[in-house]
Amino acid sequence: MFNDYTVGVYNRGPSTKVNGITIPGVLAWVKDIMCDVQPFSQELLLKTYGYNIAVTKRFFIDDFTDIKIGTVLQIGTQKHEVKKLVEWDYLEAFTFEVTA
Repeated sequence: MFNDYTVGVYNRGPSTKVNGITIPGVLAWVKDIMCDVQPFSQELLLKTYGYNIAVTKRFFIDDFTDIKIGTVLQIGTQKHEVKKLVEWDYLEAFTFEVTA
């Protein structure tokens, strides 16, 4: 069974450096997409793909032109930062839930 969700895609603008301190760019909305979202874990990612990265969700995405490492995918109020991408005919985006 697929869990289709409308997901907001957000990318960060350029960082700014002020007095030696880097200020990260703000998140800007790019578009909304439909995708399947499933729970996932670091252990499953290691077992399945051999990557040892902390993750909490896996997104299956067809329209992935604006998605890269660091992109934030938002479902409702939950934000998930993309940590790893695996591209097939579709994209598997492995994410970690973030608060900001």
